[in-house]
Amino acid sequence: MDENKDIIQNDNESSVEEKLLELKKRVAEIKGTHNGKVTYGEKKDKRPAIIFLSIAFALFCACIGLFVWNIIRMRRYESDYVKMYGTVVDVKSHHSSDSGTYYYLVITYTYDGKEYTFTDDVGRREFGRDDIGKVAQIYVNPQHPAQAVVVMSSGSIAIGYSCCFCFFCFFYAFGMNFLLGLFGTSFLKRLCFVWGLEILLGIALFLFPWLGFPNSTFGGVFSRVDGSIGIIVVCGLVFLAMCADGAIMHYVRRYERGR
Repeated sequence: MDENKDIIQNDNESSVEEKLLELKKRVAEIKGTHNGKVTYGEKKDKRPAIIFLSIAFALFCACIGLFVWNIIRMRRYESDYVKMYGTVVDVKSHHSSDSGTYYYLVITYTYDGKEYTFTDDVGRREFGRDDIGKVAQIYVNPQHPAQAVVVMSSGSIAIGYSCCFCFFCFFYAFGMNFLLGLFGTSFLKRLCFVWGLEILLGIALFLFPWLGFPNSTFGGVFSRVDGSIGIIVVCGLVFLAMCADGAIMHYVRRYERGR
C-alpha cells in the first residue's frame, strides 16, 4: 500500500515538474527571450532586416560610385589643367526668391602674356568689398586658355553622394538594429556595428575630397564641397542617437539592479 502511495507521489511530482518546465518555456516565448537573447518564438523573421540592409547596400554603392566619380573629375583638373593664380577684380550677384542672393567672383589672370577674365561658376552667400584685389587659386586649360575654374570639388555629384549617404545611414541603422535584435544585442555591438561605423564613414566622406587636389589646401577644397553640411548634420544626428542609446541602456541596467 505504501509502495503504491510512493509511486503515485513520484508520478505527481514528475508531472508537476514537467508542467513547470513547460510553463517556463511558454513564458520565455511570450517575453521573447531565452538565455538573454531575443528569440521571438522559435521562428526568427529576418525579412525586414534583409530588406532594409539591401536598400542600405544599394545606397552605399551609389554613394561610393558618385564619390569616386567626383574624385576622378577633380583629379582631371590636377593632371590636365595648369594651376596658377588670378586676381579678384569684381563680383556679380544673382538673387532668386527661392535661394536668396549668391555672389560670383570675377577673376582676371595672365597666361602666355595674354590677359583673360572669367566669372567663377560657384556662388557664395557672403561677399565683402575687401575681397576685391585678393589672389585666387585657379586652374587654366592649356588647350583653351580662356577656360579657367577656381579650385573645384563641388557640384551636383557631391550633392548626390551626400544624399545617398544620408539615406544609407537611416536604412542601415534600422536594418542592422533589427538584425542584431534577433540574435542578442548590446550597446557595445550597436556602437561597433551601427553608430561607430556610420560616424567613421561620414568622417571619411568629410575628409577624402582632399584627395582630388592633394597639392591644394584642405580648406580651399572642402569649402566648395556642396552637401558637406548635410554630411556633418547626419554625423551629428548619429552621434546623438548613440548617446541616447547609451543613456537608455544605462538607466535600464540601473532599474534592473534596483529591482
